[in-house]
Order: sequence, then structure tokens, then C-alpha cells
Amino acid sequence: MQAGVPFGGDQVIPRVEAGAIRASPQMTSKVAVITPTYRHQRLLQACISSVIGQTFEDWEMVVVDDGSDDGTPEVAESFSDPRISVVRLPHLGLGALGRSYAEALSRTRAPLVAVLEGDDMWPPSKLAIQSQLMELNPMAVLSYGPARLIDDWGLTYAGHRHAPRGAVSLNRPLGSIIPALIKTDFLVTSTVMIRRPALDLIGGFIQPPGVPYVDLPTWLRLATVGPFARSDQVLGCWRRHAQQWTIQNVFGVGPDRRSYLSEAAERARQLFGPNEWEGLKEIIAADPARQLQESAISRGRLALIEGKWADAAAIWRGLLGSGELRTRSVAVLGLACSVARSDLEWAIRAAGRHSYPSRRHLRSRTRPE
Repeated sequence: MQAGVPFGGDQVIPRVEAGAIRASPQMTSKVAVITPTYRHQRLLQACISSVIGQTFEDWEMVVVDDGSDDGTPEVAESFSDPRISVVRLPHLGLGALGRSYAEALSRTRAPLVAVLEGDDMWPPSKLAIQSQLMELNPMAVLSYGPARLIDDWGLTYAGHRHAPRGAVSLNRPLGSIIPALIKTDFLVTSTVMIRRPALDLIGGFIQPPGVPYVDLPTWLRLATVGPFARSDQVLGCWRRHAQQWTIQNVFGVGPDRRSYLSEAAERARQLFGPNEWEGLKEIIAADPARQLQESAISRGRLALIEGKWADAAAIWRGLLGSGELRTRSVAVLGLACSVARSDLEWAIRAAGRHSYPSRRHLRSRTRPE
């Protein structure tokens, strides 16, 4: 995608002024690594080092900084590896995140694209495992896998392996993964690799108006293009820290997703039978209530972690009347934990879902060395 043309059907990418990108040799690598970043000065070195440390070496990396004022681009530019390019953009915030992705994408023609945000990391074998996975699955437009959850210090505290079972996890038949993705975006971005022709076909990374992310809208569109592939091996390290949008907004209400979910569903309508289509429409209609329940579950979990037992109990009692069986089940467990003054860590781990660092993990970090 070229700078200055519409993307995602909604926004226009501004051109980058001459000299805003550090020069590097023109390369034709097998994998392009796209790294959007903003104010990640203390985390970006570990991020980039995890790419340089890959056992698979045929990659190029484009770091796009959204006008950081903390020295983030200087950290990126301190690496002498010629495979790394750095683009400085004026700060526009999360509402223009798609601009960063599109700018990076316009600067590479690699046939495979992987995303590594500036606060995340990769295990050393990630690119080797995943490039081979794409070779073994030549029809797959996207591949993904489990992730490790890491804390502010880079220490692993849990795993994320949640995905639908069976052929649905591979988007077989075509479009079948869409309802599961709408309910829970289980694709951890740092584990995703995309085939470039498929990404070009949908117009690049997609960011609908008013939505502060590109991942789920892009995954939904790709799900109408071809099958997915999934690895059983860990492919990414997802850092959870206080500066993340998802953490900062846990007490707020996110954007209403029904507009872009409905648009994505309409694009895939021919892939569903009448009953499946009605079921998908019901899932989308119930999305605002589901998001409120997810937010409440997160707030209840944080109250348990912080030892605010009365607050946690109040949140869980409020969820007992929820319409969804899963939410009611979590509320019962949460209420029991409030009484027992313990955490939900064991249940979260059993579900393979992403979570916050447990009370046990946080205690281990506060002990004297």
C-alpha cells in the first residue's frame, strides 16, 4: 500500500517528509517485521533485540514511531543492523494507529509479514517455526499460536493458548472462525504472521473510525480470504503493563464495535447458511452487553489481585444475574474467591485465557532479592 491513498476504507495515510526515515539498503527479505511504537523507550531495546536474536535471519524490520517524546526513536536508531529501518511520524495517537501499520507496510515487499509491537518480544525460534509453518500450509493466509504473558520486568507469569477446537481454529470451512473471533479476539498479535498477497487483497491493515486498534478488524477480513494455520509452539511474548490501552481502559467502556462487526459479517454473508447467519447477527447484537461483562470480570479480577475483597464481592454479585452462562460461572468462582481471600489464577490458567499477573506472582516480585 502506498502512502497517501485510502486504507481500511476510511482513512488516508499522510506522506512522510523526506529524511524522516533512516536510510537502509533496499532488501528483499522473506519476512517483514512491522513494529509500531510510542513511548516505549525502556522496552524497545528488548523488543528489537528479540528480533536480532532470531535463529531465522532472512528478515527486515520497520520500526514506526508515533511521535514519541521519551527517546524511543533514538533507541531504535541505536542499532547498527542494516535490516532495521526507523520511521518517525508526528504524533496522532491510537486513532491513527493504522497509519503506522500502513507506512511500515508500504516500505517492504516481503512475502510474509509479522507484527511485533514495541513493548512485546519474540522467543528466538519464532520466525523459524512460523515461516516453515507457512511453507507447509501454502493456502494459509494467516498463522498464529500460543503466547507467553510477560510482566513489566519481562518475566513470564502465564500462558495464552485459548482458541476454538478443531477445524474452526483453522478457519475451515472458510469464515467459520469469525463468530469465535467476535466473541473473543484470541489471536495474540505478536504470534501472527500474514501472507502479503492476502493482506494486499483486503487493502492492508484495517482501522475503522473511532476504533483504537487494527488487529481484530484485519483478522475478520482475512478470515473471508483463506484458511488459517496454527502452531502448538509459543510464538510470541505479550507484555502486560500499566501503560497499555487495554489496561488503562479496563474501567471504561470501549467503542461500540457493532458497526464494523456488522460490516465484516456482511462481507462474509455468502459463507454462512441461514441459521448460521441468524446466529452471527445475534452475537453481534449482544456484543455491547458482552463487552460490559468482560470489563466487569476484569475489574473483579483486579480487585482480587489488589486484595479489595469487599469491592470484588460486589462486582461478582452484580454479575450473577448476567444472561451468559460463562459469565455467571465466573461470577460464582469470583465470589467464592472473595470470601476465601484468594485469586482466580487457577481458573484463568485452566481456560488458557490472557490474564493479569496473579497475587502470587506479584508477591514474588516484591520480595527482597
